Amino acid sequence: MRRNSGDGVPQKGRSCGACTLCCTQLEIESKPGYSTRLDNAEDIAKPAGRACPYLTVEGCSIYEVRPLVCRQFACDWLLGEKKFGPEDSPMNTGRIGVRGVTLHFYNYASRSERY
Repeated sequence: MRRNSGDGVPQKGRSCGACTLCCTQLEIESKPGYSTRLDNAEDIAKPAGRACPYLTVEGCSIYEVRPLVCRQFACDWLLGEKKFGPEDSPMNTGRIGVRGVTLHFYNYASRSERY
């Protein structure tokens, strides 16, 4: 099982690490071929604020067959956008930047508290 680093080019020295904010907080809109698993075409669409059912304490349990929406996602911090510093990671701040918009999740619990 692995963490997603997206298909965007992460800024040197940055990785998702233990962060799963995109897996737990962002909406996945239903789009055939985009929100569907590569092995069985199961749609993993979900509302914002609900964890992906395939997220485990080790990371994504379907990493090798995850949908395109997951493969292509990279948050602004990971990409080095908006001058986010190393200390501004979503895991540290409870904020995730997506295409220039910063979303705040003030009650984002530490990894050990989510499971």
